[in-house]
Amino acid sequence: MLDAFRNFTKSLFGKIVVLIVLGVIAIAFAAGDVTGLRGSGAGKSATLATVGDYTITEAEVTTRLQDLLRQQNNGGGPQMTMENLLQRGGFEYVMNELLAVHAVEEFAKQNGMIVDQAMIDSDIANNPRFIGIDGKFDQKRFDAELQQTNRSARQWRDDIATERYIRWLLPNPQIRTPVADGLAAPYASLILERRTGLVTLIRPQDMDAGAEPDDKMLTAFYTRNKARYQIPPRRIMRYAIVHPDQFKAQSAATDAEIQQAFAASGGRYAATEKRTVRQIVLPDQAAANAVAAELRGGKSAEAAAKGRGLEATNFDGVEKAKLSAQTSPAIADAAFGVTAAGVVGPVKTPLGWAVLKVESIQKIAARTLDQVRSELADEISQRKTAQAMVTLRQALEDDIGNGGTFDEVTAKGKLTVQRTPALTAEGIDPDHPPQGKDAKPDATLAMLAAAGFQFDPDSQEPLLIPTDKDGSFAVIILDKAIAATPRPLESIRPQVLADYRLDQQLFKARKAAQDLRAEINKGTPMREALAKLGIRALPPKEFSLVRGDLKPTDAAQVRMAFSMAPHSAKFVEGASREGYYVVYVDTVQDTDGKGNAAAMERARAEFLPGVRQELAEQFVEAIKRHVVVKRNEANITALRARLGRSGAASQ
Repeated sequence: MLDAFRNFTKSLFGKIVVLIVLGVIAIAFAAGDVTGLRGSGAGKSATLATVGDYTITEAEVTTRLQDLLRQQNNGGGPQMTMENLLQRGGFEYVMNELLAVHAVEEFAKQNGMIVDQAMIDSDIANNPRFIGIDGKFDQKRFDAELQQTNRSARQWRDDIATERYIRWLLPNPQIRTPVADGLAAPYASLILERRTGLVTLIRPQDMDAGAEPDDKMLTAFYTRNKARYQIPPRRIMRYAIVHPDQFKAQSAATDAEIQQAFAASGGRYAATEKRTVRQIVLPDQAAANAVAAELRGGKSAEAAAKGRGLEATNFDGVEKAKLSAQTSPAIADAAFGVTAAGVVGPVKTPLGWAVLKVESIQKIAARTLDQVRSELADEISQRKTAQAMVTLRQALEDDIGNGGTFDEVTAKGKLTVQRTPALTAEGIDPDHPPQGKDAKPDATLAMLAAAGFQFDPDSQEPLLIPTDKDGSFAVIILDKAIAATPRPLESIRPQVLADYRLDQQLFKARKAAQDLRAEINKGTPMREALAKLGIRALPPKEFSLVRGDLKPTDAAQVRMAFSMAPHSAKFVEGASREGYYVVYVDTVQDTDGKGNAAAMERARAEFLPGVRQELAEQFVEAIKRHVVVKRNEANITALRARLGRSGAASQ
């Protein structure tokens, strides 16, 4: 599992950000309520390392390891213990990445970079993680997450700030980094390599299945292959769904409510103006003047920005107040100060010189109450529905928290109780699976099944789970847990008999492929070898393949052709037990890639992520030397040993 986690973090930047994400919950407070995030940091504990003025403690490392362990175990599959995590290098992984994270942060601070309260509040207020079904911040979700992860709100805020510093300092993926011809040329040549040869398929249906098995032979085959006929673990749940339609009648907007909403709408329906603006920020006025001239000459903002390794910022159909909030008052004044579409600026900003291109101006007339009555009615109805659902959900949560059973809670809420069939973890009923090639299980049943498999089989406490993006949710309880079991032989005898025959045929097809490979490698041409050995197979087909066209999804026989020496044959089993492919590579044609511009460009693009990663790693190592990193090896060793013992003891 840890290897899969490492594969996800392909670059140093990715690894650092993922480490932060393990500890960051982006909290969605309403704009005026973000001060509630302030809290105390972690308590004092032994020092494992210092990074400049920052101290990495036992508590911080332990928390990150717990986060990493939780992340691994949430991915499904066998559950990992703390001892397993430490054995696979988890402690060193977390320790090294914490050193890198805090070194970058310390370096940023030492060089005058500041992530202020407003930036953090903006990140928090614009993240939907803890938004409730009523569109507002849900304190219960936030508190539950803090409790589950054993972290303080102050720690979340610190992590958000750290992520900002990292994004500012580490190499920008948009910036092109040169890759030397000497590095790219050999790979470009490899991309252009062409292989020719022949391929044939020896199919099981062309082989004699032999005599029919008697009962004893078929039973022995079934016993050896019981895993093929296993029905996975299943669970049956009782549930009751709450969805917006249940509140439709009681949530209809009254005429008085509509008039009140219109009176309170302020300038929402007043005449307004929206503009589509493209912005390019340059480091100096001379560069900004040059870009402005290009835009006035007809070049697009995207092309002008790209030509300088930059990216234009797009504001589509924004009002002046919103543009001011997203950029600055000076930018908004300039963009809305012209009477017709065109180029504006350069405008001096805190980040440099901005050139603006006003692409369109849309004047919107004021609307009357009658014109917006339907719109307001829908909004009021949705708001009342959301509030009714929140009220009911809160009541259900309170009842569950007070020890109410599933039957008591659903009866009090006047909910209709239903029962699922026996479902696998994917939400499939094996006795009535979805029909059709692309058929999928019912989405609601899949969510119920996923929740059902989270229950302790002995638990009698109901759960509330979301079931749809419209705010629907369900009260659910585990009714029955069914262990994995093979289907009885008598119920699937025709299938087992067909599998037996296919196994016999595949065995003979493999033997034929082995014989054909050996004969070809003696020097006999493929077609002659097939005739000589009397093997029934598909007619050999010529191929001409270029390595640069190879894809990870290509069939095994295609990929195998690029791992073979010329004038040699190999065989490989085809997908879905279709038989055995025998591949003969005749020629390997090399081409000098240095003279091929497209191949060189592709090679550079392939190398670019690695070059950026190397630059990032070197930069972080230089930062660590600059800010002075000191490790307390005695405390590090002691904590690792203690965690290992506790992990082993908990098994």
